[in-house]
Amino acid sequence: MGITNYALDMFVAQDMSKLTQLSIKSLAEEFPNADNWFARFFLRKIFQAHMTDEKAVLAFAIVRRTRAALQEWELASAAAQGDLRSISTFFTVLRHLESCIGFVWQGLEFVRKSLGQDLFKKGDGSAYERINWVYNVSRHFDPEALPQGDTLRVWLSDQAIHTREQTVCFDELREAIRMLARVSEKVA
Repeated sequence: MGITNYALDMFVAQDMSKLTQLSIKSLAEEFPNADNWFARFFLRKIFQAHMTDEKAVLAFAIVRRTRAALQEWELASAAAQGDLRSISTFFTVLRHLESCIGFVWQGLEFVRKSLGQDLFKKGDGSAYERINWVYNVSRHFDPEALPQGDTLRVWLSDQAIHTREQTVCFDELREAIRMLARVSEKVA
């Protein structure tokens, strides 16, 4: 006998019983050279010494975060193919997506530093602002201070990752990863 919808939603995760198919599509085919970014970056740094150490450190930080975000996205995509009524599957996907968002946000921060301009204005509702929100909530919440009726501070639906205050659609997260990956390909 399986867990009832009521039990899933009340004791495991908000709206977990409504999950049918998570839209976390693989990006592996779009970036087949991602495994080579590190080697290409260091070869470029060795043979093209025109990059200052300061710029090289920042560029490498972007490449590292982007590669990690892609890996976490792929792990989430693979895990999402499992039984979504399985508590273990749910939390595996959630863990990979929270890690992915963390790496995406850190990568975006390094891009912001390299460009010298903000990625969003507070309150603009942009995808970058919402990614930042989910990242911060995921990292800095007090489990003992969950809002009434919530079982988790960050949870999933078929199309997005949610907090009570903000939602980041998987398509938006995928686009942020794509943007970082294009930057990383150029840097490498």
